[in-house]
Amino acid sequence: MLEGRDGRASIAFTDDIPVPLEEADHQKLDETGLGYDMVGKGIYLALRSNPDCVNNTIYAGWLRDAYPHYLAELASHILMLDNKDVEVSYLDRKINYLKVMALLQPDDPGIIGQIGATFLDRGTRMSALHQSTVNLYRAETFLKRAVELNPSDATVKLHLGEVLYLLGRYQQAAENWREILPELKSADAERLVARCAKVEGGAIPRVPPVDYLEAIGVAFGCYQGGDFEECAAILRDVLDDLAFCEEFPLPEVWYYLGLCFQNLAMPRDAEQCLREALQRDPGFTDAQQALTDLAR
Repeated sequence: MLEGRDGRASIAFTDDIPVPLEEADHQKLDETGLGYDMVGKGIYLALRSNPDCVNNTIYAGWLRDAYPHYLAELASHILMLDNKDVEVSYLDRKINYLKVMALLQPDDPGIIGQIGATFLDRGTRMSALHQSTVNLYRAETFLKRAVELNPSDATVKLHLGEVLYLLGRYQQAAENWREILPELKSADAERLVARCAKVEGGAIPRVPPVDYLEAIGVAFGCYQGGDFEECAAILRDVLDDLAFCEEFPLPEVWYYLGLCFQNLAMPRDAEQCLREALQRDPGFTDAQQALTDLAR
């Protein structure tokens, strides 16, 4: 039995449950013995690093019962990340933090829905497009669970419809969107009505959009490797699907295509692509700078 907080917290250990410790604390065990703070740091690190680890539910219970200040810290980190436009690595942290909270509240639709929405966000980030498929399937799993727990949550159904659309399940996406139309603001409802009409009219991408997202990720890899011809070829194939481009303008695709043409000594094509990128995002500073450099 390990006690802390002046006897207000205790953990009952058993031989079959290992106690996670930081490496430095593990090396000091012979000198100091197992301490309350030492165990708390180890549990917290283990769950933040991998909330799916073995014995995760038990560790989460220890954290709740003996180290509530760590849970408060997790909640503050989640709130902070919610209010920032963060990089993919921070989305990974947010997912892990939410998963820890879900270990303690497995039937909370809000937490489950947030995990799904974050996987959706991750699956459409330019720097993680090579992992779009796995992220979107994970998003679908959590969002469907959130809908089961709270069928009246319009935001979750909105996100689930987006995931289904990206996976090429257009009719299912439209069904999800139609259910929530009365609950949306007029502008959002009009946008979804238009998307549903396109689905019914067959104005949909030739292949599931997730395949294009993965292809764009491959193209970006080609660009980073200096294979500008292959990158340009892939991006032009993507842009050839007008239905996809209409739903997902993706100015970054035009930007990178422009850079490819610039590296291939095709300045006119490069200029046209960079202008297309700026047309879709007038605030795209990298595209504006590239266009300025091209004119010199």
